[in-house]
Amino acid sequence: MLLKLSSLLATLSLSIGTKLEEATRAFEIGELPRVLELAKAGCPDELEGARLNYLAGEVELLLGAPAEAEALFRAVLAKRPKALPAQVGLGRALTAQAKFDEAGKALEAALGSDAKDVGALSAHGLLLSITGQSEKACQELRQAFELDPKGALTVRAYVEALLRADENPSAAEVIEAFIAARPKHPMGPFLLAWTLERDGEDAQAIERYQEALTNDPNFIDAHKNLAILCHTLSKTYQDKARTLLAFEHYERYFALGGKDQELRTMYADLLKFKGQILGQ
Repeated sequence: MLLKLSSLLATLSLSIGTKLEEATRAFEIGELPRVLELAKAGCPDELEGARLNYLAGEVELLLGAPAEAEALFRAVLAKRPKALPAQVGLGRALTAQAKFDEAGKALEAALGSDAKDVGALSAHGLLLSITGQSEKACQELRQAFELDPKGALTVRAYVEALLRADENPSAAEVIEAFIAARPKHPMGPFLLAWTLERDGEDAQAIERYQEALTNDPNFIDAHKNLAILCHTLSKTYQDKARTLLAFEHYERYFALGGKDQELRTMYADLLKFKGQILGQ
C-alpha cells in the first residue's frame, strides 16, 4: 500500500500485539476489509486498540468512506489527544466531507504540534487548494515535497494542487522527479494517467493506469479511475472493449472493499445493460 505504516504507527507510541501485526500485514498487501474486521472485533489492550482504530481510519479513507474514517480517528484522539497521525487523518477525513472549517482547525492543531510534519503539511496544503487558495497551497506542498520527495501521498497532493492551479508543466516536473526516484512505484504512472486524462489522451491514460496496477494490483484508486474512464469512453456501451474493461475494474474496486456510493450507482446503471453488451 501507499502509506508509510511503520513511521505513522510508531508515532502513536503503542505496543504491537498479534492482532495489530495481522492488521498491518493485511493493510500492506491490500486486504483492506480484513483490517476493518480486526478493528471492529476490538482489543482488550487500550493502546493497541487505539492503534487498530487509527489503521482502520486510514483504510476507510482509502475505501471512500470519510465519515467512518472521521469516527475512527476521533476514537483514537479521545484516548491519545496528541497523536499527530490521527489529527492529520481527522483533517483529511473532514476535508473529504467538505467540512472545511473543522478540517482547518484539526490540521492547524497538527501543524502547531510539528510545523514540519509532512503529513500535516500535505493535508493542509491540499485543503488550501480545494478551498481556492492556490498560491498558499502550492507553497506549502512544495515545502512538503522538498522534505519528502519520495512520499507517494505527498507527491499526489502536490500534483493535485498544481493541476487545480493549471500549473501543468510544474506538475509534470514533479511527477518526473518522483518516477526517477521511485521507478517501480505505482503512484508515478497513476499521476501520469491523471495528467493524460486532463489533456484528453484517453488511450495513453488507460495504459498508464494499467502500468500502475502492474506495479500494485491492489491499488484501489487506479481501479476506480479506470472504471470511470472506460465507462465514460464506452459511447453508451457501443465500445464493447472499453465497456468490458469498465466492468473488470468496477468489480476489482468493490472486491477490494471500495465504498464510493457514486461509483456504486454508476456500476448499477452499467449492470442493467450487461446482458445486452455481452451479447453483442
